[in-house]
Amino acid sequence: MNEFRIFEDLHKLQNQFSGFWDQFPARGGSAYPALNVHKGTDEVTITALIPGIDPEALQITVSGNRLDLSGEAPVNSYATANANRVERFHGKFRRALELPAEVDSEKATAEFKNGVLILSLPIRESVKPRKIQIQTK
Repeated sequence: MNEFRIFEDLHKLQNQFSGFWDQFPARGGSAYPALNVHKGTDEVTITALIPGIDPEALQITVSGNRLDLSGEAPVNSYATANANRVERFHGKFRRALELPAEVDSEKATAEFKNGVLILSLPIRESVKPRKIQIQTK
């Protein structure tokens, strides 16, 4: 038995447990809106599913490697107290997350179509990996 393996296993378990709780905001339920984050070589792309929201009601803030997305999903007239089942989110929401790289917020773009928000966040040039040429004498 490898005595250091137990620490590795405990660390993995801790990460899994922490990841479980990250899915649930303070009021319960799954995190809203659902996000996909993809880091390419030149930009970070975030896709958020936000059906039924007016794009003017969204607030998007990017600073360094942090994204804040907030807004309010309207209550539909058929989502009343007499509903048999309500699964769609309504009310105010806020998502804050750490991006996988520092981005240039001045060059960021946002597109909203058919309830899908697509953020294109160019990675800051100063943090991109660069090849260093070896000089010979």
